[in-house]
Amino acid sequence: MTSGPGYIVAEVTVHDAETYDQYVERSGPVLEKYGARLLAHAFPSAGELVVKEGGRTFERLVIVQFDSLERVTEFYHSPDYQAVIGLRHDSAESHVYHLAGIPG
Repeated sequence: MTSGPGYIVAEVTVHDAETYDQYVERSGPVLEKYGARLLAHAFPSAGELVVKEGGRTFERLVIVQFDSLERVTEFYHSPDYQAVIGLRHDSAESHVYHLAGIPG
């Protein structure tokens, strides 16, 4: 059986935009290195995302696709990403999920 894609889904509320912008800028090349593809980046405050159930409150939702869940894990634990993840931790509150997609 062929494995399906892997995803990172993140709910993020930024409290330090300048530092978060540094995180986005520095994590971009690392995502590219691991073959990631940004699928969605939505802002509820801009009407791009509507929470219909559950009452979750967050500023933005991000969905990133990788070739496999294994590739997600390689990316997340890589020295390159670990060197920038602190910028997100310092600048935002986030819930981050790693999940396997359905084989195609």
